[in-house]
Formats: sequence, C-alpha cells, structure tokens
Amino acid sequence: MAQELQHLIEKIQREAVDKAEAEAAKIVSEAKAKAAQIIKDAESEAKSKVAQADLDSKAFTERSEKTLAQAARDVVLAVGQGVEKVVLGILAQNVDKTLTPELLQQVLLELAKSSSNKAVTVSLSESDTKKLSAFLSGEFQKKLGAGVEVQSDSGIFAGFRLSFENGKVSQEWTNEAIAEALSTILRPQLAKVVQLAVKG
Repeated sequence: MAQELQHLIEKIQREAVDKAEAEAAKIVSEAKAKAAQIIKDAESEAKSKVAQADLDSKAFTERSEKTLAQAARDVVLAVGQGVEKVVLGILAQNVDKTLTPELLQQVLLELAKSSSNKAVTVSLSESDTKKLSAFLSGEFQKKLGAGVEVQSDSGIFAGFRLSFENGKVSQEWTNEAIAEALSTILRPQLAKVVQLAVKG
C-alpha cells in the first residue's frame, strides 16, 4: 500500500512538473513571439520614420535650393539695377560736361542746314542763353536763313530745344533727352553684362 501511494505521489508530481514545464514553455514561446512582434513593429516604425525623414529632408532641400536661387536672382537684379543706375548717372554727368557752348554751336549749325528757311525758337539754359545769344542772332540765323527767337528756359540745365511752326514741332537736344536716348541704347547691353555675370 505504501508503495502504491509512493507511486501515485510520484505520478502526480511528474504530471505537475510536466504540466508546469509545458506551461513554462508556452509562456516562453508566447513571450518570444510577443518580443519578435514588438521588434518587428519597432523596425517597421523606424523604417517608416526614416523614410518620412528622408522625404522631409528632400523637400526641405528643394525648398532651400529654390529659396536660394530666388535670393540669388534678386541679388543679381538689385546689383544690375544698381550698376545701371551708376552707369546712367555717369552718362548723364558726362553729357552735361560735353554740352559746352562750342559743341552747341556746332550742333546748331548742322541742324540749320536741314531746317533752312524755317523760323525757329531756340530755348536754352539761362547761362547758355547769355553765352550763345550773339552766335544765334548772327552766324546761326545767317545759316538758317530765317528768323530766330531765343528763349531762356529754367527747365533746361544743358543743351537746347528747337521749336518750329509756333511750337507745333520741336526737337530736344537737352542733357536729359540725350542721356535718355543713350541709356535706351545702353540698357540692353547692361542687361547682357548682368546675364553673363550670372552665367559666369
């Protein structure tokens, strides 16, 4: 009887151990599966975040490049406009210096050839009116072969304006008109210089 009891106890113990080991193996297996799933999910999330970060980085780089390109264009335009302003300012100053009374006399004599026998009004700055009035009423009028009226115009700083047919027709030979005509020619050339500077 004691032997049967001992055998029964051992059997119960063995079954309990087997059951515990099976439970433990199941728990370990589930834990491993859960851990593997957690690792898989974490890796997937990490890949997703890396991919999103890569996309964000590319988008940021593109925006930065576009912003930089726009800023470079703005700087080039500003510099080009500054250069144009300086060149045109120098041009206007040089036109003022070039329009001496002697040069004005030469230009007026050349114009008298094509405007002969037409009465003309010559408008000049106050200082040039004083310097050229004798020439205009003498040599110029003789070459023109018609009447000459001389006017002082406070709006003219250098050069002159010719008016025919009681002011209906006029020719501007003022420093502003000459500088504007020259700047119209120069502007495309300045633009080319700026474009070449950008490409270079």
